[in-house]
Amino acid sequence: MPRVAAAVAFARKLTQTSGKVATADLDAVRAAGYSDANIVEIIALSAQFMLTNFVNNVFDTEIDFPMVETEVA
Repeated sequence: MPRVAAAVAFARKLTQTSGKVATADLDAVRAAGYSDANIVEIIALSAQFMLTNFVNNVFDTEIDFPMVETEVA
């Protein structure tokens, strides 16, 4: 799962830096096998999830499904 880990690390870096990732971060995700088109998809999905979280936080949306336990690496 190193490829998936690279995408997650890149998405995390995107959110931590407001999109101002270092060249090394971009190189790392490319080295994991992601094309520039794939990287744009990662960026778009990260933005979509952030927007969804902001809207839900503003309106205090009630969660109507069971919580999922996650493990942070």
